[in-house]
Amino acid sequence: MPVSVHDEAGIKALLSGFGEKPFRYAQIAQAVYKDLVPDIDSITTISKELREKLSSEIVFSTLSLRSEETSDNGQTTKFLFETHDGKLIEAVIMRHLSGRNTLCVSCQAGCPMGCSFCATGKLGLFRNLTAWEILEQFDFVQKRLVSEDRKIRNVVFMGMGEPFLNYKNLKMAISVLCDQKKYDVSNRRITVSTCGIVPGIEKFAEDFPQVSLAVSLHAPNDETRKSIMPVENTYPLADLMASLDRYVEKTNKRVFYEYIMISGVTDHPRFATELAELLRGRLAHVNFIPYNPGEGIMGNGMLPTSKLLIKKFQDTLEKAGIPSTVRHTMGDDIDAACGQLAMKERGESLATETGKSISKAFRKGE
Repeated sequence: MPVSVHDEAGIKALLSGFGEKPFRYAQIAQAVYKDLVPDIDSITTISKELREKLSSEIVFSTLSLRSEETSDNGQTTKFLFETHDGKLIEAVIMRHLSGRNTLCVSCQAGCPMGCSFCATGKLGLFRNLTAWEILEQFDFVQKRLVSEDRKIRNVVFMGMGEPFLNYKNLKMAISVLCDQKKYDVSNRRITVSTCGIVPGIEKFAEDFPQVSLAVSLHAPNDETRKSIMPVENTYPLADLMASLDRYVEKTNKRVFYEYIMISGVTDHPRFATELAELLRGRLAHVNFIPYNPGEGIMGNGMLPTSKLLIKKFQDTLEKAGIPSTVRHTMGDDIDAACGQLAMKERGESLATETGKSISKAFRKGE
């Protein structure tokens, strides 16, 4: 199996085996991460002889682009990739009017969490992505944006999968993204979103105190949260909030709480007060997410909350001194918005099998 171009240790071992000096890796890294070369033959800073030796030993990408779709307004593009073993994953680039560009990457093929409002969760988990597959999503889109005279400014791990159930590869991918000699993405411009995997939050605080953390809260009490998020059965709200308090104490960073607004489910008027009480005194920012029709596939009957009611939730939080925003939906016309990633191509599902559910794939402490 060829070595990934992102596998520093593997490439250094190859170079050493060829009798090359250690500085050769720095030349290769410069070409790959700064010059964004497409292949080994394009690295002209190393000899032709070495390029020929490495050409059959190093692979730049194991992902193949199956299709891409861009929203009518041109701001959002969804890329559908196929892995070497035939799994399908999606990544989304959002071109904000402010000029910044945010890439949403996947960390798993499918997702085991089974949240009732999320199309990805309905697929189940097919497998974890390797760190290299995560980085290949970034590399592909970064090269694509060069033609638009743009570059990726922010990276959010909010695509397919639960990042903290693939922690080893998540950690490796973030380390490469933030390496100043590689992609040099600022820690502060990366956000990892979790459903609330407590052991993952603990490790994350230790390993990446400058990377932002977003938590899919979606309900202010155990009963409602359990009805839409199976993770609540393993990590109830009290345990989750205690771990987040420790996270804030360790990092002194604000936690971003994601709260999906589903009519008649998460938007009961009393929930606004409960949410305010839950977060009062905590270093928090709430991001209200309008439910995107089509997120929960297989007919869950869920509908979005009215803008007026979302505003009332915001007003309640403001009185409690808790800042909040309403997420601007991007890419819903191409099934690229929050919760809509479900292996679709031009509106048609490509899912032909069912992955592992949370009951099989999720274990406390993984």
